Amino acid sequence: MSAKIKLGILILVLGLSAFTNGTPVNPTRAFCKIVWLLGVPCSQANVAIVSQIKAMGSYKLGPVTPLLIQANHTSALGQVESVNFTILSASMTMGCRVDGVSTSAFWSSLFDNGTNYCNLRNVMQGSGLTKAPGFTEFTNEWLCLGFGISACKPQTR
Repeated sequence: MSAKIKLGILILVLGLSAFTNGTPVNPTRAFCKIVWLLGVPCSQANVAIVSQIKAMGSYKLGPVTPLLIQANHTSALGQVESVNFTILSASMTMGCRVDGVSTSAFWSSLFDNGTNYCNLRNVMQGSGLTKAPGFTEFTNEWLCLGFGISACKPQTR
């Protein structure tokens, strides 16, 4: 392998680690990682996300703290994905940063047509947080398999 290719791979891995807080990515499962910035207090974001998860029949709420919301999503085909939202103060914007991660249980879902993206996006959209002041979403196809081909069906309260 040439030095240029090795350097490129190293830069990619370091970049992904910085963007994902160093959380390792399991390449044998479909996954999605998204960062949202919001101009609302974190307590408001937490309540909105928890309320929306409770309102959605395909989600089962797990442990909830002010900094972490855990849940499972069951698809129409019976496949279960782990869905987590980490909530952090964003001091630069005087608002809140929400990190969303959805991971499928099986390797066979590597090409899930954006299911993991939709798991996260539907919660945020249904909660109304996508209309919050300063709402910004950061992700891409490297961090969120199927992001570019996803066709999420909006789910509201």
